[in-house]
Amino acid sequence: MRFPSVRFLPSSAAPAVVAANARIAWMARAGNMEGARATFEAMPLRTTASYNALIAGYFRNHLPEAALGLFRRMPSRDLGSYNALISGFSLRRHTLPDAAAALASIPLPPSVVSFTSLLRGYVRHGFLADAIRLFHQMPERNHVSYTVMLGGFIDAGRLDEARKLFDEMPDKDVVARTAMLSGYCQAGRIAEARLLFDDMPKRNVVSWTAMISGYSQNGKLNLARKLFEVMPDRSEVSWTAMLVGYIQAGHIEDAEQLFNAMPEHPVAACNAMMVGFGQRGMVDAAKAVFERMQEKDDGTWSAMIKAYEQNEFLIEALSTFRDMSWRGIRPNYPSVISILTVCSALAILNYGRELIGSSICLSPKMS
Repeated sequence: MRFPSVRFLPSSAAPAVVAANARIAWMARAGNMEGARATFEAMPLRTTASYNALIAGYFRNHLPEAALGLFRRMPSRDLGSYNALISGFSLRRHTLPDAAAALASIPLPPSVVSFTSLLRGYVRHGFLADAIRLFHQMPERNHVSYTVMLGGFIDAGRLDEARKLFDEMPDKDVVARTAMLSGYCQAGRIAEARLLFDDMPKRNVVSWTAMISGYSQNGKLNLARKLFEVMPDRSEVSWTAMLVGYIQAGHIEDAEQLFNAMPEHPVAACNAMMVGFGQRGMVDAAKAVFERMQEKDDGTWSAMIKAYEQNEFLIEALSTFRDMSWRGIRPNYPSVISILTVCSALAILNYGRELIGSSICLSPKMS
C-alpha cells in the first residue's frame, strides 16, 4: 500500500510527521535500519524530509544502492534530497565520482552545503587537488567550507598554504585556530603554534590539550607540564595527553605519579599506563592496572598482551589472547603481531595462525 507524500502538511499532522522523521534519523544513527524502514513505511503521510532522513540513513549504514533507489522513487525532491545524495556518496572513495555527478545534476542552484559536502569528501579521501579546484569554483563559501579546506592543507602537511588560507578566513573561530595550532605541532613548528595559542581570543579544552600534546610530542615536557598546571579546566583527554608525554619520554615514575593523581582513569589513560609499564619490564604493575579496569577495549587487551610478549611471558600472552577471543573481542593489528611473535618463539606458528583465523573474523585492515 502506498501512502501519499506531501510537500505541505496540515497543521494537525505536522507534529506526528516531524516526530516520525526524527525517529527515522535516530534509528539510522543507531544502525537499526529495519526499524527506520518500518517507521517510514508506517507513516500515513510523508514529506520530502521523511525520504531525506531515510536516504541519509541508508548511506550511513553502507547501503548506497538502497539510498539511490529511494531517491529515484521520490515523488518530489528538494535541495536537501540532493545534498543527502552528495554527502552519502562522499563517504566512500570509490563513489566520489557519483557525488560529483549528483552535484552537477541539481536542477536548481546548489547551496554552499551542496558544495561543502563534496569538498569534505575530497579532503577526507586525500584528493587535495580536486578539493582546491572545487573550493575556488564555489560561488559562495561559509565558515565550514574554509575549515574543511584548511583541514585538507594541514592533513597534507602543506602548512604554508594552510596558514595563507587561515589568514584569509573572514571568521576564525576556536575550531579553525585549534586546527592550525595542531598542524604546527604535528610538524614540529612549536614556536609558531605557541604564538597562535597566545593570540587566541578564546580557548577551549581542545586548544589547551593540543598545545600540551604538541609540547609533549616534541620533547618539551617541562613546558607541557607548566601549561598543564595553569589549564583552567582539565579533561580526561588533557590528563591523558600529559601522561602519554611522560611515557613516550620514558619518564615512567612521573607518569605513574600523574596517573595516581588523576580524578578518574579513562580507558585511554589506563592503556597508556600499561604500555609504559610493559616497556619498563613492570609486568605486574601493568597486570594490576588491567585487572582493576571495569571497562576494556581492544587496545587494553593489546597492551596487556604486548607487555607479556616483550617481557617473554609467552604463555601468559597466549592465554590472554585466547581469553580475549572467547569474550568475542576482535584483536587489533598490534595484538595479532604480538601473538604471532609469541607463537613463533614457541615454535607453534601454525597454531597461532589457526588461533587468529578461527577465533575471530579479521577486519579488512588486518587481512
